[in-house]
Amino acid sequence: MKRSTKSTVTVAGIALASFLVTYPGLTAQGGPPPPPAANTPPKPLVPVAASSVAANPDQYVGEFVTMTGAVEANLSKTSFSVDQDKTKSTGKDVLVLAPTLQKQADANGYVTVIGQLIKFDAAEVAAKLKDYKIDLSPDDQARFKGKPVVLATAVINTAGVDIAKKPIPPMSTDELTLQKMMLKLPPAQAALRKALDGSSADLTKEQATILKTAFTDIEAFFKAKANEEATKWAADGKRHADSVLMNVANANFDAAKTSVTPLGATCASCHGKYRERMEDGTFRMKTGQ
Repeated sequence: MKRSTKSTVTVAGIALASFLVTYPGLTAQGGPPPPPAANTPPKPLVPVAASSVAANPDQYVGEFVTMTGAVEANLSKTSFSVDQDKTKSTGKDVLVLAPTLQKQADANGYVTVIGQLIKFDAAEVAAKLKDYKIDLSPDDQARFKGKPVVLATAVINTAGVDIAKKPIPPMSTDELTLQKMMLKLPPAQAALRKALDGSSADLTKEQATILKTAFTDIEAFFKAKANEEATKWAADGKRHADSVLMNVANANFDAAKTSVTPLGATCASCHGKYRERMEDGTFRMKTGQ
């Protein structure tokens, strides 16, 4: 029976659109692009049908693919197989391992799977997916050994839903506390620059005081977490804000301006190591390296 390609085309189109939205090089002009989305592949994706992979797997090994096909069988909580024909089993199904799978794929439903294609070997899978434990049965592991498998970072169904997308974790109490402190910094820094450019002593003192207080609170926060590096950066920010206050008190606006750039640099240094951007634009703390 000849299969319909309508669902396959729809899923592939949705998958491509979803990928383009998150791809960092395709942002609108006028501002810096956001950091790459999690699991962004290091090289272009190769569109391929499950039947092509099953017939000629060697040419796709090592490639990051967008593979379309119908779900043949759900094999475990994080794995399923894909065939090209949803009306019958051809015996040419391709294994998919999706460590972050949130729900089982619909049987016989068309999906687009995005990820790297390798030949199934438990040791190689473990090397590439260090935090993942294969949950295939011993029989299925033996059946697929040496055959193509896609290590999926996305599994998009006909509804356009990525069922392998991990939900964004809610902010912790500590993150909410830190966020309240951090949100004071950007507007105060912008207002400080404007006040210094206008040689306004009162406005400069007001904004520098806001910054000094915020950095003092941030310093105490990280000190309580025993994070010496972040504590030092916060202390540096406080010191630069204090320098602005002292220089403005002496009517030395030029000297005060020299503290503005290094003050901002302390924020950038800390954010680069201890802040992680989520896909919804919010941030979470990370432990650093």
